[in-house]
Amino acid sequence: MNFIRMYKELPYERRVALNTFAGLCLSAALALGKLVVGIFTDYNLIGVALYMLGILLAKAECVLGIKNDKKTFARRNALTAAFLLLSSAAYVGFMCRLFFCEREAKDYGMAYVLILAFISFCELGFAIAGLFRARDKGHYCRNIKIANLCVALIAILTTQIAILDMEAAEADIYNAWTGIGVGCFIALCAAYILAAPRMSVTGREHNKFVLADADKNGLMDMSGKTAEITLCRSRVYGDYIFRAKAENGAVEGDIVRGRSLWKRMCLPLKILCCILSEILIFAWIFGRVALFFRAADLPSRLGRLMAANGFERAD
Repeated sequence: MNFIRMYKELPYERRVALNTFAGLCLSAALALGKLVVGIFTDYNLIGVALYMLGILLAKAECVLGIKNDKKTFARRNALTAAFLLLSSAAYVGFMCRLFFCEREAKDYGMAYVLILAFISFCELGFAIAGLFRARDKGHYCRNIKIANLCVALIAILTTQIAILDMEAAEADIYNAWTGIGVGCFIALCAAYILAAPRMSVTGREHNKFVLADADKNGLMDMSGKTAEITLCRSRVYGDYIFRAKAENGAVEGDIVRGRSLWKRMCLPLKILCCILSEILIFAWIFGRVALFFRAADLPSRLGRLMAANGFERAD
């Protein structure tokens, strides 16, 4: 009971690191086992082990980054992206083999397929929920959740292979193209991890400015009141706002995101959205990606706005 209480009292980042470390130990043992078995029996298992090890190394860099700071964040972030990119290349290569060699189809049985599908979709659901919980929790936590999403997508594809083996005589071509798509998505995740620190607000929320030229200031009242500057509008996902207090010639505050449409909706509308989730999820994802590019590098945008109104950034 004391251990459970201590665990709950840990900061969010530490809990994520502890959970990921426990999962890494188990996953690393399985991946190494597949590698050893693959060397002596089935060469296909070598490909499976390689792309899994790439994702595990990416997550390990994040865990080490949370626990200590022996390497700079920029270096660990670059290594995380590199390992994910290597995993993507290994997975695409592993799935491309289906174009050139015929795989023996297996009938796994309906019970096995249903259990596999249930586990895979639960894993995907937890991965997506983890991404929501990791918002504004730091780059390392977000990177771990992105890696979990990549693992979940691979699990979904494994389920697809098992299902198509039961239904289609020549399913390899479909599995290969889907696998290449998943591999490309993992590569995009690696590119996002590399670019996010320079484009996202995370880690750069707090900003402070001093008024250098009062004649240019047409932006806010400097009499000690709290002011809000809207930097990016979004009725669906929530506006990005610089909420700051002006006092003694200085402006200090944080870039925050307002309440999203989901948080503003009443319960019946939320239930309706859940019912229509299979349709709405894709529109939501595309809109969220568009917002990411619209809100790219907001701290720099804020700095330019403040500079145009006579403010200088304070360290």
